[in-house]
Amino acid sequence: MMAKLLFAYNFLMIATLCLLWPVWTSFLVRRKRQGRPFFQRLFMESVARSGGRDSEMADGRAIWVHALSVGEVLSAEPLVKALAQRYSADKLVFTTSTRTGFQTAERVISAHVSALRYFPYDILFSVKRAMAVIQPRLVVIVETDIWPNFLYELKKRRIPVQLVNARLSARSFNGYRRLGFMMKPLLSVFGTIGVQSDVDRQRFRQLGVPDSKLAMVGNMKFDQAESALSDEERQQLSDSLKTTGRHILVAGSTHEGEEALLCQAYRKVCASGMNIFLVIAPRDPQRAAQACGIFQRDGIDAAVYGEIEQRSTSISVVVIDRIGMLRKLYALADVAFVGGSLVKAGGHNPLEPASAAKAILYGPHTEDFSWICRTLEKEGGAIRVFNSEQLAEEVCRLIDNEELRTKLGQRAYGIFSNHRGAVDRIMTILANKMENDHGRIENHI
Repeated sequence: MMAKLLFAYNFLMIATLCLLWPVWTSFLVRRKRQGRPFFQRLFMESVARSGGRDSEMADGRAIWVHALSVGEVLSAEPLVKALAQRYSADKLVFTTSTRTGFQTAERVISAHVSALRYFPYDILFSVKRAMAVIQPRLVVIVETDIWPNFLYELKKRRIPVQLVNARLSARSFNGYRRLGFMMKPLLSVFGTIGVQSDVDRQRFRQLGVPDSKLAMVGNMKFDQAESALSDEERQQLSDSLKTTGRHILVAGSTHEGEEALLCQAYRKVCASGMNIFLVIAPRDPQRAAQACGIFQRDGIDAAVYGEIEQRSTSISVVVIDRIGMLRKLYALADVAFVGGSLVKAGGHNPLEPASAAKAILYGPHTEDFSWICRTLEKEGGAIRVFNSEQLAEEVCRLIDNEELRTKLGQRAYGIFSNHRGAVDRIMTILANKMENDHGRIENHI
């Protein structure tokens, strides 16, 4: 059954490429010019086989951890650290699919693995090449990134694969359910699917996954490092932003269309008489200049972070043009707005400001973090707003009421602290699988 599905899948893929060849050629040229990771995904770069920290991988005993993009990479960080501590970084290879995911992995993952690579395209040639380069003894996929050729090659080679921190949004579930004839055999390849919540477990069950393969592990995002700053770091960051002692609103992981709504809200806050400092960190830092222009055209004194040093006076709005700053920015904030939620982008991780005990706001579109957001709201750790007017009102209310801000932040931090432990549960599952399928890994290392 699966072989027939793979034949149809690859036939359709090749037919589509042939039909759209002119568009495809233009796409390749543009990607190469923009420095995109196309060729790294098409043909994986070799991993060193002799000397140094990579030499152990010649015997095919690597543990391959994969996370799709920025959010999944950050989720994977505590798991990768735990695997490195238990089995040695020399045994770990990490992949991600996007440019920003790779940049994030370079910052938070690379020190804990022997090699960092882009995940292959789901083309048989690319998948086989990646298998030959990494030679995995175990593959761990974080959250969701399910590809037919990749899973089929693992099955053929009898390489165990586990799906951890797994979640299915309503949108993904409905899409997978329409492809039920294909999803059931694909999901059967996984040894264990460690789900985040009971809702996720029910959805996987409806897709045909037996209870024996489902494990409730919780959400690894709760195991991330706390967002914290020392007094010295706080002062340095404040000085670099030129906040000049004002209350700070940080809008993190914003998407296209969201900055315009933030501009409207900021105008209303300022019209109320409050003088706040707004920091915006777009999900894609390459959009920083575009986002900054929205405020400048509205007559607001805004600048991208890289230009602040050139300014002799303080400004009102800063747009961050680099990755790796958001956790520190949330720790500096008085109020945090979590982006991707005022537009239909599924929302982003509210646990980053929760771990810093900050008052949290987000919009109506939080499908990708629905359980976390529902829990935060239910227990009084966050406030949902539905438009720019409500955002402005809540920002004013929180800035004006320090006691309320503190109470929301403490409740958010309590939720963050009380739901930790997913990594330990996942590590137990992975250790058992490796021992059952390959014998105890410690005897071979």
